[in-house]
Amino acid sequence: MPKVTMMMGFLVLLLCSGGLASDGDLGSIVVAQEDAGPRQPEGRVGPTPYDGVSEASLFENLENLTTIRPFAGWRNSASVGEKQAMDLVQARLESMRHLMSRGLQIERQPFHTFSGTDFRDTRVEFVVNGVAIEVPAFGISGHRDYLNRALLFDSDGVVNDNEPDPVVVEGAPIIVRTEADLASLPDLNGQIVIVDFALIDRSIQGWDLAWTRARSILDLNPSGIVPVTIFSNRNGESHGTFAGDLPVWTAFDDTLPPILTIRLEDLDVAGIYGWGDFGRVESVCLTWDMDVFSPGFSENLMARIPGVDHSRAVIIGAHIDSPNSPGGIDDGSGSVVVLEVAQALEVAKAIPPVDLYLVWYGSHERGLYGSSHFIAGHQDLLDRTLAVLQVDCLSVPLDGINPYLNLETWSYGRFGNAQTPWPDYLAGLADSMGVYANPLDYWGLVSDNTNYSAWDVPNANLIFFDPTNPTEVHYAGHMHDPYETVELAQTEAGTVVDMAKTAVAAAMETGREDPPLKVTPAPDRRAVFVASHTESAHMTPTHFIEFGMTLAWEGFDVDMVPYGRNVTSADLEGAEVVIVLPVHDYPSVDGDVDSYDEAFTEPEVDALEAYARGGGFLVLTNSANRLKYYNYVYEANEDWSDLNPLADRFNIEFHSGAMAGLEAVVTATHPLVDGVTAIAMAPDNGVSLTHSSGRVLARLNGETAVLLRDIDDGQVLVLADLGMLSNDGGVPENLRFWRNLAEYAREMGR
Repeated sequence: MPKVTMMMGFLVLLLCSGGLASDGDLGSIVVAQEDAGPRQPEGRVGPTPYDGVSEASLFENLENLTTIRPFAGWRNSASVGEKQAMDLVQARLESMRHLMSRGLQIERQPFHTFSGTDFRDTRVEFVVNGVAIEVPAFGISGHRDYLNRALLFDSDGVVNDNEPDPVVVEGAPIIVRTEADLASLPDLNGQIVIVDFALIDRSIQGWDLAWTRARSILDLNPSGIVPVTIFSNRNGESHGTFAGDLPVWTAFDDTLPPILTIRLEDLDVAGIYGWGDFGRVESVCLTWDMDVFSPGFSENLMARIPGVDHSRAVIIGAHIDSPNSPGGIDDGSGSVVVLEVAQALEVAKAIPPVDLYLVWYGSHERGLYGSSHFIAGHQDLLDRTLAVLQVDCLSVPLDGINPYLNLETWSYGRFGNAQTPWPDYLAGLADSMGVYANPLDYWGLVSDNTNYSAWDVPNANLIFFDPTNPTEVHYAGHMHDPYETVELAQTEAGTVVDMAKTAVAAAMETGREDPPLKVTPAPDRRAVFVASHTESAHMTPTHFIEFGMTLAWEGFDVDMVPYGRNVTSADLEGAEVVIVLPVHDYPSVDGDVDSYDEAFTEPEVDALEAYARGGGFLVLTNSANRLKYYNYVYEANEDWSDLNPLADRFNIEFHSGAMAGLEAVVTATHPLVDGVTAIAMAPDNGVSLTHSSGRVLARLNGETAVLLRDIDDGQVLVLADLGMLSNDGGVPENLRFWRNLAEYAREMGR
C-alpha cells in the first residue's frame, strides 16, 4: 500500500487508534541477520524482547484496567479512578524484578486541569413485577471548559464540595423511540423518559437536530432521562458514540434532571430483550451522585528504564484516562501496550540501547493535559530524546471500513521539507516483523505526540484506522462508546500484539542504529519561553506548535521555564530571544480569593529587565482570556494585570478591557513585519496597552497591538494578544510573521 499523506481535512482532533493484525513472528530473527531489522542483542542467547510480547498478558492487563468501575466513569480524566489506574500500572512495574534491579525509576507528576469530575454513584433500577432490578449505568462528566455547563452534571451543583450528595428520583417510565413518540409527548409531570439514544446521537443526527430533540424533551420537565444504546456495526446506525463523553446534553446552560445511560444488551436481567419489553417496567429509580472540581486534579506516571547510553533517550507513551465507558479501546489498548514493553524487557532481561521512558498520561481526554505537563516538567529530557512514540489506541472498524496501522506525524512540509524520517524508520522495523505500518503526514493536532512537535522532537502516533475514509474516526472505530470493552478489543487481538511488537522495536532498536531522524538544522541559537506563572498548558509553546517548529527551522533550541518555577538570570543566559507568557491561573470558583494567585516576584522582574537592557530581545505577551488549542477563547483571564510590574520597567502599561477584533493591521515598515499586511489574533483577546515611546508595528481599531521598544542595548517587543503566536487550525496566517521574528532574533543575537 502506498504511503498516505494527509493535511488538514476530515480528520478530527485527538485521533485514537492502534495496529494491524499480522502473523509475523520475531522468533526467527537471529544475530546473523545484520540488515533484517529487530534482532537478538549481540552476545545474548535466549529469548528476545519480541518473544516476550504476549497476547494473554496484554488482555489480562486490559481486563484489570477496564474493571475499575466500568460504566460509572471511574477511569475518567482527573478522577479517583484515573489515580487507581496509575496505581495499578505502578504496582505492575514494581513487580518486575529484573527492571527494578537495573534501576527502574518511577515518577508521579501531579498537575491541575481546568476542571474534573468524579462519579460517586450512578444507578438505574427498574421495577418489574414489584421487584427492583439494578442495571449497569453510566453518567456524563459535563463540559470540559465551561464551568457553568460542567456544574449541571454535579448532583448538588456546588463546585469542589467533595461530599456525598446523591439525588434519587423515581417515576413511571415513558418510552420515546421514534420521532413520532417525541412529537406526541405530553407534559411529563415527573415521569422518567426512556429514550432511544439514536434520536439524540450527534454522530448520526448532527448537533443541531440532536440538540433540538433533546431540548423538546427537557421542555416537558421529566424528573429523569435514561438514554438507551444498542450495539451496531453498520455504518450509519447509532451505537452510542459520545454517550458519556460530550453528548448533546453538555451543550445546555439550564438545569438538567439526572441523565444516566444504559445499554439495551444489559437489560436481560430485568427480562427486557427488546424495545417491546419496556412495557413491563412499572417504575424507574435513578440514583445520581457526582462532584465537579475546578481546578481538577490529575497526574502522569513515568517509568525510566536505564539504557546502555544515558546521554540519549526514547519516550513511549499512552493516555490512561478514558471517556465514561470501559475504555478498553481508547486508550486502554495503548496503555497496556506500553506496559507490555516493560514486560517484554523483563522477560528477556534486556537492556535498551538508550534510556527508555515509558509514560502514562493523565487527562488526555480533557485536552492533552498530561503530555503538555510532562513536556513542561522534563525540558532537559527533551534535549536528549531521539524520538517519541505515542500509542493512541486500537479501533474496531464498522462493516466496510478497512483500517491499517499508521505512524502519524506533523512534518515540516510548510517549510519545504515533507520528509517523515522517524515514521519511515519505524515502518521499516515493523516491516521486518511482517507488520505493515503506513507513515502518515497530518498537519494538525491529533494526540499526545503532537505536543512534542513544538519542541522539534521526532514523534509518531501509532493509530489503527483508515485515514482515507471520511467517516468520523471515533464513530467508525467504536471509540468513546459504551461497547469499547475487552470483549470487543479481543476481536482485534492480533492488532494489539502487532502494536506491542512495534513499540518494543522502537524501544530496542532506536539508538542502536543512528539514522537521521530530524530535518531541521542543528540548533546554534536558543529561545526561552517563560511560563513560570502560566498555569494553563494550552497557553504555552506546547500548543503553539507551528511557531515552535518555525523557531526550530531557523536553528533555535526551544526551552521553557515551566509553570511553578521562578525564572532566574541563569535561565536567560545565552538566549537570543526570551518570550514571556501571560500570567494566568485557574480562576477562583468559590467567590473568595484564590488559594493560589500567580504573579511575578521582584527578583524575576529584575532578571528579565536586566536581560533586555543587557542586549537581549524580550517579547512580552498578554491575554484577556484563557485560550485553548486553535485559539479557542474561554473565560476571562483575571490575571492580565499581573504582567504590569514587568511592563512598567519599560514604561508600558496594560489596561482593563479586551481589544475587539480578529486582525491587527501592520502600520510600519520593519524587518519584523516584512511582507506582512496583517497579524491574525484570537477573537477579542488582545489587552489594551499604553506606552511612552516605541515604534508601533500594528494596530487594531487604532489601538497598539504590536509595539517595539529600544531598551538600552536590547529591545522589547510587545504583543497585546498571545493568540498571535498560535492559529485557528487552518493554514497559519502568521507564518511569515513568525519567520520574520525568528530571523530577527537570530540577527539580534549576532
